[in-house]
Amino acid sequence: MAATIRDITYQLRQGNLIALADETGWSVAADPTSEEAVAKLLTLFSVMPDGVRPTVLIQHPDQLVMYVAKLPDVAYDVVDFSDTPLIVVFEQGKNIAPVLLERSQEIAVRRALNPEIQRLIGGYGKGLLTIPFESLTLPPPAEAAVSERFGALPGMPRKPRIIRLSIDGGVSFIRK
Repeated sequence: MAATIRDITYQLRQGNLIALADETGWSVAADPTSEEAVAKLLTLFSVMPDGVRPTVLIQHPDQLVMYVAKLPDVAYDVVDFSDTPLIVVFEQGKNIAPVLLERSQEIAVRRALNPEIQRLIGGYGKGLLTIPFESLTLPPPAEAAVSERFGALPGMPRKPRIIRLSIDGGVSFIRK
């Protein structure tokens, strides 16, 4: 039997890791405010693909204020108008477990484009901290760490573009 949104939100609230399938392939997700869950998630750091970073997955641009300390005005438009996967890196994060912010003050955020994942985030009431694997399979350590799977894989995952957005609105591309 497939896990429901209610099942997944329960698992997340218990501090468990969840495997999420969306337009970018597989990711492993955790509650971004749970020190225990984020610490578990960071154990997968060694098997993360090069060039990606832990990313907060949000339902809509209004959730940016929950995770970004200093938000340039253009941020809402950049996140909202992207119709392809886009990770935006901001200079300073907030409302994230301190164990992650100790590694870097920067925070990466991506708006989910998949309607099922958007409903999950809406049902959970906050974003999800993810480690994106951007592939059709999870590495064995990630597979062993998750308690549930949610979502449907696309035929071919789309690697997100990654940009850095500074407080003054300046944009630089990390991955086009």
